[in-house]
Amino acid sequence: MFSELRNKFILTNMVISTVIIVFAFSLIYGVTAYSQSQSMRRPMDVPNEFSASDMRQVFEREMQEVRSEHLARLAVVLFMVGAMTEILVFFASYYYAERSIRPVKEAYDKQREFIANASHELKTPIAAARANFEALGTDEQPWTDNVDMELERASKLVNDLLMLARTDGRSVAATKREVDLVKIVHKRAQLIEARLGGKELILDIPKKMKTTIADADFTQLLDILLDNAVKYSKSKIVVKMTTKFIYIENDGKTIAPDKISHVFDRFYQTDKTAEGSGLGLAIAKALAVQNHWKIEASSINKLTRFTLSF
Repeated sequence: MFSELRNKFILTNMVISTVIIVFAFSLIYGVTAYSQSQSMRRPMDVPNEFSASDMRQVFEREMQEVRSEHLARLAVVLFMVGAMTEILVFFASYYYAERSIRPVKEAYDKQREFIANASHELKTPIAAARANFEALGTDEQPWTDNVDMELERASKLVNDLLMLARTDGRSVAATKREVDLVKIVHKRAQLIEARLGGKELILDIPKKMKTTIADADFTQLLDILLDNAVKYSKSKIVVKMTTKFIYIENDGKTIAPDKISHVFDRFYQTDKTAEGSGLGLAIAKALAVQNHWKIEASSINKLTRFTLSF
């Protein structure tokens, strides 16, 4: 993420400097060529023994050669100066980009480390509290169900934070192997059938599609998108897959353009009343980036689609 930000900064500086250099040097070259062409048009004294036309032709030919030689030298000098300037701009941009990004990166690393450490610390007491609660054996069923539900919710939040921290800090690529994506999609779709509640699940996928992929990351990302579709759909969920992409579409509410651009942000929820922590799609985005996949969201006419391109 930070390397991409640094590269964009350098590229922007290089483009701006190139445009300025090309414009300035073209202006210098043009003005020089014009002034030399004007100097050739000045009247000259011609001795009586030579005709004016002959002397004029000789003079223009010699001046043209001198002018061409001077312009060629000027072009070489401008090219060399421009190349050296671009090199200096590149190294200066790289230095200042690294220097500018360093404090942001340090703060980001500290935040990620805090999330990971806090998640680890919270996971143990939540698990202990849940185990002790289950051992109480009280008859107040509604209250115990509520406590158990909140403990489950807290445990999921901690696990999501821990997963997000691990994904952000992962420097080693996930293990890839050849798998049949169709089998994975069928299996994950079967697991959500009990939650459909009368909603229709349409699978538009081939009979078999083997590919080499980080199947654990793909499965987790698929679960997140399916869970999101079940949560917000009204009557229908469509899953379509080809060799290049898979998309999951639901017929929930249309998400406004100013909101659809933030759906992958952490803790962001388009519907504040909905359940969840707002981390699922952020984890999906992180998994996609780590595996060099592309994930996009679109929403129009009450159809919201998440597309994952391999």
